[in-house]
Amino acid sequence: MSEAKAVRFTPTASSVEVVQSKAARKGRRKRRHLAISLSFVLIVIVPFVVGAVYLFTVAADQYHSDSAFAVRSEEAPNPLDVIGAFTQTGTSSAPDAEILYDYIQSQALVNEIDAELDLRSIFNIPDGDPYFVLGENKSVEAFLDYWRSMVSVAIDSNSGVIEFQVRAFRPEDAQRIAISIIDKSAELIEDLSRVAREDAMRFTIQDVVKAEERLKDMRRRIREFRTQYRIIDPEADVESQVGIISALQANLAEALIEIETIRSYSGAEDSRIPSIQRRIDAIRKQISIERDAVSNQSADGKSLSTILGEYEELLVDLEFSQNAYTAALAAEETARIEANRRSRYLAVHIRPTLAEESLYPQRNLLLLVLLACCFATWGVLVMVYYNVRDRR
Repeated sequence: MSEAKAVRFTPTASSVEVVQSKAARKGRRKRRHLAISLSFVLIVIVPFVVGAVYLFTVAADQYHSDSAFAVRSEEAPNPLDVIGAFTQTGTSSAPDAEILYDYIQSQALVNEIDAELDLRSIFNIPDGDPYFVLGENKSVEAFLDYWRSMVSVAIDSNSGVIEFQVRAFRPEDAQRIAISIIDKSAELIEDLSRVAREDAMRFTIQDVVKAEERLKDMRRRIREFRTQYRIIDPEADVESQVGIISALQANLAEALIEIETIRSYSGAEDSRIPSIQRRIDAIRKQISIERDAVSNQSADGKSLSTILGEYEELLVDLEFSQNAYTAALAAEETARIEANRRSRYLAVHIRPTLAEESLYPQRNLLLLVLLACCFATWGVLVMVYYNVRDRR
């Protein structure tokens, strides 16, 4: 029985290979788990610890200054807008707010404030912080990118309110920069208002000059017309001619009535009839002469009626020029009044604040983001590794 048991438990070659294979797989699994654990330490733990050490020991404290303003105009609201009359003293200007929104993030403003406050020195104060400071000998583009990272701007498109926050390594520096931004923005709005007023006045003055030149030209043409035809007022001459013709026609009517009365009582043989008939013929001849004076051409080739038509056209043009000149003068005066009354200004409802405590950089949030990014990177690498291993 003992010999039989010894033979039964004697390991065979196949069983030895199975044991060795299991041991090899177990060893590879341990090495793989060790490699994954080591990669977790290198990709997640080490960057997280380095980031925490940097943020809490090296990174410089940043202080913020908040401010908010809106662009307002002194233009009175619509009298029909009862609600607007009780809820606001000036109208907001959304386009101006959008201009300032771009201006605060522009290179022009950065250059102006840098020349005034020396921004490069302000943003390079901390020693030993290689990441959050500006750095030496930075290009204009890098300087502008850093400015936009330290100055955040937001605009409300409905109300035109602009809110911005400035960060710096000293609270007074952040406040000084915020005050300078407001001052430069106010100067820009004043310049825009001045240019708008000058443009409005220039356009109205140009209209007045054009209307005045046209009025002078029309008066000159009327003066030349009167000199050419030696007539002061063609209408008065025509009225005089018409009056003469009317008087002659009245005399003619009286003479005709008189001759018909004599014929009815005395007959055609009355001695007074030839004399009256000669007077009638003379009146008719004179009427014809007067009518020819109005309708026929004169020595210069134009009739009085034609001359009157040209004169009336000139009078119409003269009246139009006078009305246009009067309207241009009224528009100029209105533009001058509006230019003096309408002015845009910066209404600052939140003055630049002075921080007492450093809230930036947001170390906990940055560490959380760093941890999430590192963990996501490690997870993707592990998944790629297992995917490649399974396909072999």
